[in-house]
Amino acid sequence: MDNDPLVVALLTDIRDQQQRLLAEYTRVANESLALQRQAFEAQQKAIAQQHVSVEAQLRSARLYRRVLLVTAATALGIVLLLARLG
Repeated sequence: MDNDPLVVALLTDIRDQQQRLLAEYTRVANESLALQRQAFEAQQKAIAQQHVSVEAQLRSARLYRRVLLVTAATALGIVLLLARLG
């Protein structure tokens, strides 16, 4: 039985199939890892861009508040001036 050519051929075929399966699994796992790394890097870049956008929005909001305060002060000054003249 140990030297049966059919058994040897079947075992050889099983071994070869397992080696091919392992090679394919390794290839797919490496490809998956590379894609995950790319996705992670893309997420990191997106987060960095969001930080930049939030900072720009905060600067705009501060400028808007200053303009609003100056406009309100100017309008109040005009109203008070008109009240004195009237």
